[in-house]
Amino acid sequence: MAPDQKTMLVVNPHAGGGRGARIFPAVRAMLEPRFPALALRVSERPGQALDFGREALAEGYGRVICVGGDGTPFEVVSGMFAAGAPAPGLELGLVPAGTGNSFLRDFSLGTWGEAVAAILAGRRRPVDVVEAVYDDSGREARRHFLNILGVGLIADILKLTNEKLKGLGAAGYSLAVLLRLARGLRNRLRLTLDGEEREIADSALVVSNSRFTGGAMKIAPMADPGDGRADLVAFQGASRRDMLAIFARVFSGGHLRHPRVWSRLVAGLTVKADPPQRLMADGELLGRTPLRLRVLPAALTVLA
Repeated sequence: MAPDQKTMLVVNPHAGGGRGARIFPAVRAMLEPRFPALALRVSERPGQALDFGREALAEGYGRVICVGGDGTPFEVVSGMFAAGAPAPGLELGLVPAGTGNSFLRDFSLGTWGEAVAAILAGRRRPVDVVEAVYDDSGREARRHFLNILGVGLIADILKLTNEKLKGLGAAGYSLAVLLRLARGLRNRLRLTLDGEEREIADSALVVSNSRFTGGAMKIAPMADPGDGRADLVAFQGASRRDMLAIFARVFSGGHLRHPRVWSRLVAGLTVKADPPQRLMADGELLGRTPLRLRVLPAALTVLA
């Protein structure tokens, strides 16, 4: 690791109910001796870290370190890739300060201290980035994610949690699951999976680049963030009772054995839905279908 590379430190002080602000002084004290020209950027509002990612690319930064949850690197990476894939060698460090911190679980990094130690040790791993193109209020939008994208049900649950139940913590998410499932699934999805067309009804989808979501939920237990493909997990034709049984098994990964669940590895995917379905990526609400996804193999180096 070259300490003379320009290094940006992006901090979300609001992550994890203020955990980002609490751990920041210690993280900075550990990093500055190695990276003396550390450029600090503080994300105070949604979308601001997108600008920091664009700045890192435009100003020739070789390394960006994020202190926050999954949403902070989601914005930074989307900014980095806004003009196309950045130059090879750009490094991303992740220091968990959010509620879930799902992506880093694939690297057996559970604490911020372990994550900083991995960054300082120069542990590198090439990872895939997934590009999402979707409808945002009638215009085409593009974002890039590392962890997960949900189509329909999971995005609806996230919206309900954020708007009405966030103050309840993990219990709020569980309550949102029950409230959303009471409405059931009523839709028709037309999928194109690496060129193969498939139509399914009353379904929800998750596309995962890594194994975990929502913290410890093992939504895609076989996913590998560096294999050049994403794991599609579909909940097809599932009743309310089916979905409750599926969610009860999701922490162990046993939901994949449920008869209403199937999975497949994909390098590219399109989704058209009637009615259009809400989308979320890495814990952030996006727009709606239609959706196009493609995996960018080994497009980023993660310090983990």
